[in-house]
Amino acid sequence: MTGTRYAIYFSPEPESALWLFGSRWLGRDSATGGALECPELKTLTTERHKAITAVPAKYGFHATLKPPFHLAKGCDRQMLDEALEVFASVRETITVPALELSELDGFIALRPKDKCEALDELATDCVRDFDHFRAPPTTSELARRNKANLTANQKKMLETWGYPYVMNEFHFHMTLTDRLVDDERKTVMAEIAPHVRSIMSTPVQINLITLYAQKNASAPFEVVKCYMLNGLPNSRWLQQKPR
Repeated sequence: MTGTRYAIYFSPEPESALWLFGSRWLGRDSATGGALECPELKTLTTERHKAITAVPAKYGFHATLKPPFHLAKGCDRQMLDEALEVFASVRETITVPALELSELDGFIALRPKDKCEALDELATDCVRDFDHFRAPPTTSELARRNKANLTANQKKMLETWGYPYVMNEFHFHMTLTDRLVDDERKTVMAEIAPHVRSIMSTPVQINLITLYAQKNASAPFEVVKCYMLNGLPNSRWLQQKPR
């Protein structure tokens, strides 16, 4: 399947320490499209850093709420935009008291230190409420996903929702690396830790959701539009981002 893919993500406010760190670490600001210098590194070469962040950099710094999808037949961007406006206007802001640097299936990510049911509910509602906008995955897409040694429940999620890690398989996270072997993962986590120490102790406000778009399979995902939750006034991001 070709053409634009969309995804519904959480992205921090553009001037926040969390956004600035994540964008710099991945080397790309997905709101402006600009390249960024990574933080100063002690144990990683520039080449290795780029290699282990290449995949997450393509998706931009974010936490997935509804995974990437092509629009279903009969749906268009305007319809999706209008639905997102309504959805966001009746959602409450969520506060995550603290993040932690952790390992998730071999990846390094930032995750809530404690379980947050409100985040799980937000992601569940995004997956369910916008599913009629999602075109069914192709046979080749399903086959590719099924190569990942999925559990029976994950296969059920894939068949039902087009992605295996949703609903009760969902874990809110902001990915920082590709999958790494144990020894390197420990080294990279130690490299990242000083850069996120103050960030991890600062509460994170989940006060917006963001629509990202990928124009074609080789293009990066970029911010299209942000939607403030609970009818809050527009953030600077919404005011500054070209539409």
